[in-house]
Amino acid sequence: MLTGVEVIRSMVFFGINTFVELYWIRHLHASRALAGTALAVFLGGGVLGTLLGGRIADRIGMVRTVQFGAVLVVPMLAGLRFLPGSAAPLLFALLTGVALNIPFAVLVKLGQDYLPNRPGTAAGVTLGLAVSIGGLIAPVFGLLADSQGPQGVFAVLCLVPLTGLALGFFLVEPQPQPQPQPSNPAPTAAGPQRRAALSM
Repeated sequence: MLTGVEVIRSMVFFGINTFVELYWIRHLHASRALAGTALAVFLGGGVLGTLLGGRIADRIGMVRTVQFGAVLVVPMLAGLRFLPGSAAPLLFALLTGVALNIPFAVLVKLGQDYLPNRPGTAAGVTLGLAVSIGGLIAPVFGLLADSQGPQGVFAVLCLVPLTGLALGFFLVEPQPQPQPQPSNPAPTAAGPQRRAALSM
């Protein structure tokens, strides 16, 4: 379930990252400079979302943070797709980047908590495999853009996070692992004799 959530998040990220400039130029009829600004704003929002996700997870837990990001990204994407004009959607490009990356680092930590004895495998699955699969979907979005335009891609991207939201409700908060207690070494016979010798 966790890998599926990360795959969905990765699909949406690569879809926006690939077609956001084309969406501004072809559909919103904006300049290339404004299209580049939209991409920069989206990626900048991703940085803010990654930092914000850790703070949110400290307060409400990791699973709820993943679910919160999945809920938040749907209306942000809808605003990005359906808001008219070429300047106003920039705000939703920023907010989409924030919402999409709120669970990013949390998903890696959650995977390591699910597999505490194999943290490398967990990171490889959540950060490596899932992200790679999401990137491989980009050509499918390219075929959709050829037939429906970039606005068709963004319309589909508004629905994709719903699958990740559904998978997120099956996640459970990992239980903390008990820490081994240090054992107190038994006093040796030489201990009292040495203390007596020092006192003399």
